[in-house]
This record gives sequence, structure tokens and C-alpha cells, in this order.
Amino acid sequence: MAIETWDSPYIVIWLCLGVLVTVLTYGVRGYSGKISGIGAVVYGLLIMILSALDGAALGQTMYDKTSKYDVWGSLGTMLGLSGPLIVSGLILIVFYRCRVVKHPGELIVRDNDLEVGESYLLSGITWFMFFGLLSAGIGTGNLVVEIVGDRKGAIYALYMFMPFAIAIWLMTKYSKWMFKYIVWVLRRKGLLQVEDDESKSKDID
Repeated sequence: MAIETWDSPYIVIWLCLGVLVTVLTYGVRGYSGKISGIGAVVYGLLIMILSALDGAALGQTMYDKTSKYDVWGSLGTMLGLSGPLIVSGLILIVFYRCRVVKHPGELIVRDNDLEVGESYLLSGITWFMFFGLLSAGIGTGNLVVEIVGDRKGAIYALYMFMPFAIAIWLMTKYSKWMFKYIVWVLRRKGLLQVEDDESKSKDID
């Protein structure tokens, strides 16, 4: 079946359900520590492929052949692609928070520095949020191009690049915000492990 014929909302729903089932399986296995590096790669690739197909399907569903500038089609493609990736990243953050609450030793504050244990959930969060925000920035920029149309000028060019710049700024901040949230959860539950090397050396002396 050609992508051009994927103009049914049911296809979009099934693709979104496929992403949801895959990311929930990824999260459950990551939470229980039963996922390997190969498994994480397989789940990640499957989610990205389903998200790409979802973007194509939703774009075709919202495509308006009568309009000069395909604003709705561009919006559908952007939402269908970036939405599942960003939501997948947010779902994995919840699973990672639950895992750290269960195993608080995986996140330690030592001399005001945060030490984080290796986790395939973290790699999934990083990639999904990165590609989700990147595709959202590119898609929104393309949407602005469709809205602006043939107009030219520095101001219109700035409008086109602004969504991409905002997406890059969010990429540099989301990891910091995520760990601040998880540290807050651990501190509120009394599970945050804080170690001071100087105090340890004094105790030994």
C-alpha cells in the first residue's frame, strides 16, 4: 500500500497504539532491569519507524488538495512524527523515576555533583526527546514556510528559523529539568543519597 493512500484516521490510531504498546514494553523491561542493549536498540528503532509512518499517515489524512499552501498536511506530519517520540520520552521518564525510587543507589549526589548509573531507559529518553524535539522544530519551521508562502524578507526568515532554535534550546535543557525532577522526588521520599568525600576522609582519620 502506497503512503499516498494512507488517508484513514484508523491507520493513525493503530500506529499510535503500536508506539504506545512498544514504549510500555520498553519501560516495563527497563524498570525491571530485564532489557539488554540490543533489546533497547530494537525497541527504539521500532518506535522511530512507527512514528515516521504515523507522521506520513496523519499528514496524508489532514492533507488539503484544494489549498495553495498545504498547512494542514504539514501540521499533521509534524504532530504525527514528533508527538509519539516526545510522548515516548515522557513515558520512559516515569518508568525511570520509578526505577530510581526502587534502586536509589543508581543516582547519588557526591560533592554537589550528580552521579548517574548506566541505564537503557536513559538512552531511550535521550534519543526520543532529541529526535522528537528536533522533528518538532523542523516541522514547525516548515509549517511557518507554508503559512508565509512566497513572502521574502529578514523578518519572515527569522520566523522560519525561530522554531528550530527553540527546539535546540529545549534539547539543551530537558535533561537538566528531568534530573531536577527526579532528585526532587527522591528528596521528598527521603531516598536521596548524598555523599561527601571530605566528610568520609575525616571519619577515616
